Amino acid sequence: MSRKVLIFFILYFLFSPTGAQTLTISNPTSAQRSELVAIDAASLGIEAGNSVIVRDVSNIERPTQWTHDGKLLMEVHVRPHGKAVFTLQPGTPAAFRSWVDGRQYPERLDDIAFENDRIGFRIYGPALQKKGEKGYGYDLWVKRTTEFVLGELYRNDPRLSFHLDYGKGVDCFAVGPTLGCGTPAMLQNGEIRFPWCYETYKILDKGPLRFTVQVDFPTTADGITEHRVLSIDKGSNFVETSVWYDDLKQPTDVLAGFPIRSAGAETLVKGDNYIQYADPTIEPERYQTQVYVALLFPDQKVDIEVVDCKSAPTAHAAGILRRYSSNQRFHYFIGAAWSEFDVRSQDEWQCRIESKLKALNNPLKIEIGQ
Repeated sequence: MSRKVLIFFILYFLFSPTGAQTLTISNPTSAQRSELVAIDAASLGIEAGNSVIVRDVSNIERPTQWTHDGKLLMEVHVRPHGKAVFTLQPGTPAAFRSWVDGRQYPERLDDIAFENDRIGFRIYGPALQKKGEKGYGYDLWVKRTTEFVLGELYRNDPRLSFHLDYGKGVDCFAVGPTLGCGTPAMLQNGEIRFPWCYETYKILDKGPLRFTVQVDFPTTADGITEHRVLSIDKGSNFVETSVWYDDLKQPTDVLAGFPIRSAGAETLVKGDNYIQYADPTIEPERYQTQVYVALLFPDQKVDIEVVDCKSAPTAHAAGILRRYSSNQRFHYFIGAAWSEFDVRSQDEWQCRIESKLKALNNPLKIEIGQ
């Protein structure tokens, strides 16, 4: 028996009460893994929402969260081809800092905005639509800190502008009548059928490790209703997205995309199941930075194309899911980063995308024992 294994069992029997469960997380890849794992309550033999404590081999409590769909989230770090062992036991967990946040912001009409320790997003609402302003897509808040910044950026101080960077973050990504950063839409007769603003919303998860919101869109004249669920985790540049449409009369093409600015068109990179791009910001000469965006399609076959149509002011790079049928889930990830924070170049962004796809295709393995 190795010394490390011996130390683990000594600590386990010293600190683990009778009835505690052992969680062994194995890394099947040659890369260091630091991410969240989600474990169904049923596989743990407990009811979702029950108070539990998770400790590592040093008896240090780790942050956890129950999700709206009955999963226990925990953050793990596992060395290449390694195993990390934890114990789970009944008890009241400690209060940990939340690394994700989001809400509706009446400070600016009815934006829904959310963030984690890397990036922020916002979704425009019906009050904006009533004003006639066409903001179809998701907007980005880029930040240079792991702290929350949206409350400060939204405080509507007349002396400040959230289009200027005062040291924490800025809104320098243009949306307008485009899909913004990764918004879905139907593609009919070669034209993007742009969605407008959400009608209702529900926050499903509120941290400390994951934020999830569902937004639903009005029924159109032909009876189609759209639903979206978006989740962002601690430490991730990627938002997991699930989209579905009700009452389609026949199969149609759907897509998710982002606009290609003329100043940055040469930076577009297309892979088999992803697209990425270095956006030059709304005023390249002022900001002198790049906003990196991406769409990942790890588990559905899509056509990666540049869509140039009359209904859009600029071409869009998109992943197109052909012949979508009602209630099918269109599943993908939206990615974003800023050259002034944790991703300094597009080469680094490419590495992060490849690492994310590799992790999605090779999930950490979870073993549960007594």
